[in-house]
Amino acid sequence: MKTILFLLMTPIPALGGDLPAGFDGLRWTDSIAAMLGAKKLAETPLYKCYRRGERVAQLGDTTITNLRLCFAEDRFYFVQMEFGGEKDFAALLACAKQQWGESRPVQRSSEAYAWGGGSEKIYVELEFSKLDDRGTLAYVCLPVFRETQEASRRDRKSSP
Repeated sequence: MKTILFLLMTPIPALGGDLPAGFDGLRWTDSIAAMLGAKKLAETPLYKCYRRGERVAQLGDTTITNLRLCFAEDRFYFVQMEFGGEKDFAALLACAKQQWGESRPVQRSSEAYAWGGGSEKIYVELEFSKLDDRGTLAYVCLPVFRETQEASRRDRKSSP
């Protein structure tokens, strides 16, 4: 999550296409009640993450695992999933570029690309590490994410 916060501050070029209006049948800011069959995976004072069942899913031709759908103040705002292998990374990157246009590489030890952010309401990041042959794809609804970050800052300031 800290990595995503850093990247949200970095401007990203205009997109060739529209960013997702949601994920897996949920629209950004939907209530948890809209997610049938939800199993809670994690909870903090600021957010709760869920999964629908124990399934392995497909995103295009890519098998994804560890899919997490997160809510802040009962509003859907964050998705993260994992995939394995350079072949899946290349397929996801090609699909993302086709949907959202060219990205800019994100500077870090792994290979990462980002779309959205800045004036866009949605941020998407695709990252792959050749060291462990694993990657992640994350979507973030920025208005809600920014609210959670501000609430976190206020909580830290008020703590003794």
